[in-house]
Amino acid sequence: MINRLRRLIPSDAGKTRILLVVMCFNFLFIGVDVVMAHSQSDFFRWALIPIGYSAMAVLAILARITFHASAVAKRFFQTSMWLGVFVGVTGTFFHVHGNANSSPVSLHRLLIEGSPVAAPIAFAGIASYALVSEHLRGKARDSKLLALVGLGFVGAMMAAFLDHARLGFEPSYTLIPIASGALAAISCLYVAYSRANGAEVRVLLYILALNATIGLAGFVLHVLGDLAGTDTIVWARLLYRNPILGPMLFCNLALLAGLTLLPGPKVVPAATMSPMDTIKDDIHQHA
Repeated sequence: MINRLRRLIPSDAGKTRILLVVMCFNFLFIGVDVVMAHSQSDFFRWALIPIGYSAMAVLAILARITFHASAVAKRFFQTSMWLGVFVGVTGTFFHVHGNANSSPVSLHRLLIEGSPVAAPIAFAGIASYALVSEHLRGKARDSKLLALVGLGFVGAMMAAFLDHARLGFEPSYTLIPIASGALAAISCLYVAYSRANGAEVRVLLYILALNATIGLAGFVLHVLGDLAGTDTIVWARLLYRNPILGPMLFCNLALLAGLTLLPGPKVVPAATMSPMDTIKDDIHQHA
């Protein structure tokens, strides 16, 4: 199985293109999510910024993939991704600031009842993943990307916590993605920064599969919750009640971690192997 995967990635540059294509779809889907969420405010003022940026980021990645030898495409890509980090950080500030405009301001209103404060930082996470994917190669890239995915699971866990806190964590199974997200975050960070063996990596893969399953189940439950008590599809409930794309974040992060762990095209001699190389060699031996 591992040998077949290696044939799918004939070079390190091939893996880079795969990662960038996935980032392109990430920006596309987050753009759709922002359109759905901000349509409630008629795209007032600053709400247009993340929508426009999503389109620009998709174009920047496509240009980088298509014209990989072009210095202009490279500068456009790097500038766009750093702008994505800025958009994510400032978007979080605007959400918190908007929630704080109500009077009196409570912590519950600031973090839970108002605009989702954990959502905009996803732009920074995706942009950072794209920058590392394009700038680094080999073991250094794999470690940093897996660490970024771990931080992404922290963000997904926080988003699920704040969203489900609106309902007082009722029913109780709304706590499941919080627990699974925390477990995935710890596992990704552990494998990224330690000399994990093959068994530990397989445990990580099981945890990732669990989170992907939970994400799909959450998507179905969100859709069913939005359709409950209706004879027809009420689009307003799908857009503004339960965020139907929110649970899919767990599936996306599990995919990114799996892509990061894909074996490289070359086998490094044992004497010079790093922790991440050891991980891939252990997977190969147990495949």
